[in-house]
Amino acid sequence: MDLISAIVPVYNVEKYLYRCVDSILKQTYENFELILIDDGSPDNCSQMCDELSEKDSRIKVIHQENQGLSAARNSGIKIAKGNYLTFIDSDDWISNTMFEDLINLIKEKNADISICNFIVTDGNAIYKKNTKAEEKLYSKDEFMKIILRVNSNRCIHYAWGKLYKKDVIEKNEHYPVGMLNEDVEGMFKAVLKSEKIAETNKIGYFYYENSESISRKKFGENFLSLHHVWERILEISQNSAPEYVDYVKYNLIRSDFTILVDMILYGDKETDNIFSIERKNINKRLKTNIGILLKSPMQIKRKILMLLVCYFYLPIRFMVRAIKKRK
Repeated sequence: MDLISAIVPVYNVEKYLYRCVDSILKQTYENFELILIDDGSPDNCSQMCDELSEKDSRIKVIHQENQGLSAARNSGIKIAKGNYLTFIDSDDWISNTMFEDLINLIKEKNADISICNFIVTDGNAIYKKNTKAEEKLYSKDEFMKIILRVNSNRCIHYAWGKLYKKDVIEKNEHYPVGMLNEDVEGMFKAVLKSEKIAETNKIGYFYYENSESISRKKFGENFLSLHHVWERILEISQNSAPEYVDYVKYNLIRSDFTILVDMILYGDKETDNIFSIERKNINKRLKTNIGILLKSPMQIKRKILMLLVCYFYLPIRFMVRAIKKRK
């Protein structure tokens, strides 16, 4: 049996860590190693990780100073011994057949990456089996166009809920450190090294949406990194995959619209003042490139919203925040 390396970054999740680990230890596919990366967690996670490793020899623990999600994943990748890698966030959990389902799919389809379906839950989701199993096989080009939102608006760049052949993941800094949206670059690089990507609609991953953490989410410097991430991807594309350059440029321009929306949704008076110059520069840049986006495959509803945000940013911000206060 091929070895699967499950990489789980751990930070400030003492309420949820056992649930996550327990779901992994119950896998029907038993040949795996579980790598827990304690990313300088300020709570009791460090001790919990060590106690878990003492109870099960498949669990390995890395303790490091806090460097963020990307650095934690990169640390796990460096020591992974498996032929296949998967990433699980420590406040989420997985079905007991996820490993088995994904490795069977990747082998049956001779793919480089396999993907399962997922449920977004507050912890009380009712699990329902799909009545009819469906599987899809994509070429690299077909799947790349999904990631780059060419005639599609699917959000599928996330690292979790997937199984990767080890050789499509870079051993040194696969995920850019210190950035939000690090998954975008990580997925682009993995697909670039792949030939086939297989997907099943069978639910294997449970994404925990913590309403408390969402309400505390606040706009900051890391949100601005989305533009930089796409600049990095553009450089990769120019050097290694020129056939995707135009699509990447479209996403680079589109990132300005996303950042402005995030400023409205997650900002406040304090962040408005801190990032006032950045907001004006982004707004100006978006106006310069808006003609390109209007001709793009972006959905018409988003184009209308983009025009409103671009030319009526301040009144839109006022209205949105006034509505949020009433809730």
